[in-house]
Amino acid sequence: MFPIPYLGELLKLWLDKETIYLYNSMMLTKFNGLITEGTEEYTLAQSIEQDKIPKHVAIIMDGNGRWAKSKGLKREEGHKEGAESAKLITEYALRCGVKYLTLFAFSSENWKRPITEVNTLMNMLYEKLTEQKESLIENRIRFNVIGDIEKLPGKLKKKIAETMELSKSFDNMQVNLALNYGSRMEIINAVKHIVQDKISPNKIDEALFEKYLYTTGSPDPDFVIRTSGELRISNFLLYQIAYAELYFTSTSWPGFRLKEFLTAIADYQRRQRRFGNI
Repeated sequence: MFPIPYLGELLKLWLDKETIYLYNSMMLTKFNGLITEGTEEYTLAQSIEQDKIPKHVAIIMDGNGRWAKSKGLKREEGHKEGAESAKLITEYALRCGVKYLTLFAFSSENWKRPITEVNTLMNMLYEKLTEQKESLIENRIRFNVIGDIEKLPGKLKKKIAETMELSKSFDNMQVNLALNYGSRMEIINAVKHIVQDKISPNKIDEALFEKYLYTTGSPDPDFVIRTSGELRISNFLLYQIAYAELYFTSTSWPGFRLKEFLTAIADYQRRQRRFGNI
């Protein structure tokens, strides 16, 4: 006969395994119709624990042009395929239970690109916002933009305002699209507005400062993903990702789909977040 304390440990272990099995079953259910038993995606989904899903995932979507070049295609085709990845990853994140998804779509430095490419990106953003209207409503996804939108084309600014107004009460997930965004610019603008509001220095703390950032209302990212093999942050959410886990993959953004997303989430779940503790 087992000693009582040992029976207690066995019971705890059994309950832990049952809990994990329940969470894994829930995750498989969430991807019903998208994955088939025996595939890598199925195995990965089976390993994901529901209670360890990052609340806020931020992604530096990199590599559209290089992906297109590697396949002998025009850069425009890379951006189109990248837009498809953005749509699919939004769906996968929602299914997983991610509550905030921030996508770095166009940086304040991207204006240096050829004007034809910039115009293509702006037109594509307008078209995608128009196309995704019903999906936002059906899935109750709140849409938000972070960055200096005043420099964007008038037609796109109007569409952004309409989409944000349409989805402002939705609460299944919030998607933050970073457009004309640069973190240094964001921090400088925050400081300027604090000065303009004549706030006493002894009243300035993290909570107040965060209210002046583009990301106000969103929690700091738990997990940052960068695609295409580059090992840098590129002026993205420098203040907000102080304690985020970072993940870099050589896969270009157009090729970043369900298997790659689940691989990243599984990697995140293997980490121990200490926030300065032991």
